[in-house]
Amino acid sequence: MSNEIGSKKLTPRGAFLLHMLVGAVIGIGGILPGVSGGVLAVSLGLYKPVIDALAGFFKAPRKNFLFLLPIGLGAALGFFLGALVLSRLMRRWYDQVLWFFLGLVAGGIPSFLREANERGFKRRYLIATVLGAALASLMLALRREGHAQSAESLTPWMALASGAVVSVGAVLPGVSTAFILMYLGWYRAMMEAFSTFQMPAVLFLAAGAGGCFAATVRAARWLFDRFHGWAYYAMLGFLLVSAGLIFPGISWNWGLPVDLALAAGGFMGAYILGKFNLS
Repeated sequence: MSNEIGSKKLTPRGAFLLHMLVGAVIGIGGILPGVSGGVLAVSLGLYKPVIDALAGFFKAPRKNFLFLLPIGLGAALGFFLGALVLSRLMRRWYDQVLWFFLGLVAGGIPSFLREANERGFKRRYLIATVLGAALASLMLALRREGHAQSAESLTPWMALASGAVVSVGAVLPGVSTAFILMYLGWYRAMMEAFSTFQMPAVLFLAAGAGGCFAATVRAARWLFDRFHGWAYYAMLGFLLVSAGLIFPGISWNWGLPVDLALAAGGFMGAYILGKFNLS
């Protein structure tokens, strides 16, 4: 697995730190409303290598472990620190955080499309995009009809189920963990569990995520290997609608330049990271 930018190879330490940084971005993206850690992994060129390394871990355990270690550490760090900081940060600058991550997701769409079209493009794949968009729209309609009342705290079974949702959102591009948990009414309770160190709930969350993760990885590898174009374009439809759902709107005041600058920063961040061969 190479690590280079252009023709310049990274040092092992540089590659480790870069993979850890990218893992942290993916981890944070996994808990933001409307953002998918899987999509960020695709946009940064790590999705398929990570899925292959996880699904075929025991075929080359040392090589796969060394590749996955910094990404896993970064993702865990990003997820936990994100949960600690975002609950406070989003109270004050909710729209600004969303603008930044919308830019990050937008900057990753070209990489997403390159991955989707790796085996060629067929116009019928757009049917999958429409179906993915319809599924996301259906979830929105159900949410508007009335979603579950927000839970004050997570019960053990709710924490287990939340962990399973987190693992699915981490693996499948376009599936927003936060969006699903918001629909279920568990999102704020999960964020509170992390920010206030409710260890029983956190342990149940980890157990739910771990229990579902392996099966989700194998299913994702099978799906994207066998129905590569269909699967990616379905996720693209889900992603586009999900991104539209979290669009905070335009504030025609002094804050607009800040919002646009944050979106541009997110876009450029994804673009620059996309220049690295991270696999």
